[in-house]
Amino acid sequence: MAAGRMSALSLPIESRSGAEFRAYARRTPVFTLSAGRVLVSLTLPERLRAEHVQFARMLAEQATAYAIEVERLYRNGGAARRAA
Repeated sequence: MAAGRMSALSLPIESRSGAEFRAYARRTPVFTLSAGRVLVSLTLPERLRAEHVQFARMLAEQATAYAIEVERLYRNGGAARRAA
């Protein structure tokens, strides 16, 4: 993560939350997260650089790790157990 000040956004996930990828023939793709009354869209400039590809791969890797952990917690009773 970048050093210095940054904004933070926390999206509580519920049954109606969603994630959506949209590809377009003549423009860069859009990745959207929705939760409650909040919609976050990840967009790219029209001219892509290597850094954009690196970010997309990092997003995919981290989303995969997140899904694996959520599935593990679900199989083990649905909630993280706190260490005593």
